[in-house]
Amino acid sequence: MRGWCSLLALSPLAACAGASAEVEGSAGGIQFGSTDYVYWGSRYVVVSMVEVECTGVDWVERNYDEGVPPTTIDTSVLQFTFAGDELTTGKSAVQQGGQVQATVVNVDAGVFNETNATGGTVTIDAFEDEGMAEGSFDAVTFEDGSVSGTFTAEWCRNLKP
Repeated sequence: MRGWCSLLALSPLAACAGASAEVEGSAGGIQFGSTDYVYWGSRYVVVSMVEVECTGVDWVERNYDEGVPPTTIDTSVLQFTFAGDELTTGKSAVQQGGQVQATVVNVDAGVFNETNATGGTVTIDAFEDEGMAEGSFDAVTFEDGSVSGTFTAEWCRNLKP
């Protein structure tokens, strides 16, 4: 196994490392930090500050109904949603109704808060179908704060267009 991981380390998406994100800042009432719960699928990248498996993010959507929690489970996520049906590599501006939207979704004891970003950038360096995705985001600005960081996301079949 060690030889296999050594070979993979030469690829830009080393599968042996696993999912992780380093996020600086706060937004939507959430203080972000380090996490291993980072998923991508279809048009989404989801960074969760709460322990969750891939099966637990099947509620993620481009838009949410105001005041209606998208899940019954307490959650604190930063999600990036691309306009098309899949991620695109390169740097994109974050804006409502634009190429990429960023949203903080917070459900705490059934109370749902959604906060949408007004600016910033996200960069997808690389992604492999049903593999890992790597990227970063910078100065993603919300009404009550901003976040920047890097991520390596695990593919999740439950994130659908």
